[in-house]
Amino acid sequence: MKTIYTNCRIITGGKIISEKDIVAENGYITGIVPHGSVSDGRTVSLGGSYIAPGFIDIHCHGGNGYEFVDGTQEAVIKACEIHFMHGTRIMYPTVSASDREITVRSLEAVEKAADKCRVIIPGVHLEGPYLSPAMCGGQDLSTLRKPEKEEYSALFSRFGKLIARWTYAPEEDENLCFTGFLLEKGITASAGHTAAIYEDIKKAFDCGCRLITHLYSCTSSVTRSGGFRRLGVVESAFLIKDIFVEAIADGKHLPPELLKMIVDIKGTDRVCLVTDSLRPGGYGKEYEGKIFADCAVPFIIEDGVAKLTDRSAFAGSIATADVLLKTAVNAGIPLAESVRMLTETPAEIMGLKEFGKIEAGYKELFTAFDDEFNIVEI
Repeated sequence: MKTIYTNCRIITGGKIISEKDIVAENGYITGIVPHGSVSDGRTVSLGGSYIAPGFIDIHCHGGNGYEFVDGTQEAVIKACEIHFMHGTRIMYPTVSASDREITVRSLEAVEKAADKCRVIIPGVHLEGPYLSPAMCGGQDLSTLRKPEKEEYSALFSRFGKLIARWTYAPEEDENLCFTGFLLEKGITASAGHTAAIYEDIKKAFDCGCRLITHLYSCTSSVTRSGGFRRLGVVESAFLIKDIFVEAIADGKHLPPELLKMIVDIKGTDRVCLVTDSLRPGGYGKEYEGKIFADCAVPFIIEDGVAKLTDRSAFAGSIATADVLLKTAVNAGIPLAESVRMLTETPAEIMGLKEFGKIEAGYKELFTAFDDEFNIVEI
């Protein structure tokens, strides 16, 4: 059946298109046409709202009171639902560094629940356990270890179709064996929770690592060795033009000026906005001051962000995709370019060839919102 999306402002490819309609049929966009030129089909009027490609979150641990490491179908469905309500249409559930039993249980839960969620789940993001103890942040230090071929090969043998991305510390990967494995298996390799220096990142990049997990959060900066300065992950990300980076645009992890600087240096075609949302994701002031003591790494919600209970660092965010968009725009990044970082750019790094744009041949998957960034139901 043909559907015409009308009375809307279309955002795609870094542009805002007015006085046009979107025509879709059989789940695919067939064209963007002059307003009112097509009428033989179901009409969806958006009342002047913006319509963008469906927002993509490539790094999210949970929300709605649940996390994916809970390892239940209910947790997957409930966490995904709150993010769907706030604009996310494609989700990569993220599993924190854990022991093998918890990891397997979490992957099994996503595998069983994926087709019951309103968001599309193309795969899972494993964040660890091959991370740097010096950059553990909100990860469970007791679970961190160097890559173990027997372990990661077994996980891939069981969940190869589900594991889409893996965050690891390149300096912990001896001879880049794990990086090579990820490249061979078509898994997106991402450097994160890492104390790497430039040489580590450059070697990993040359071997296939194309993404930096939450830049400035648990990523090294300039250090000294015998008085000589060495570039860290942050500087390496800026220097290596083609590497993609994540930015947690919750308005807390990165001050507006820093978010704007990242975008000015890398460009919106290399920056992905992510929530890195934890269990309280999607909630507001009602969680302020609440301590989550029964998690692997306890945290407290203060100032609208999750902090370690000793307040030494952030543990994650409670943001949703609409918050990311609003934060980016308020930081001085044009609306259409901000949308690109939630759609086209994450689609490119994750190889989602039919998503991320509103063009003929792309999937009929949209996020609509008004001038106040409130999500509009279609």
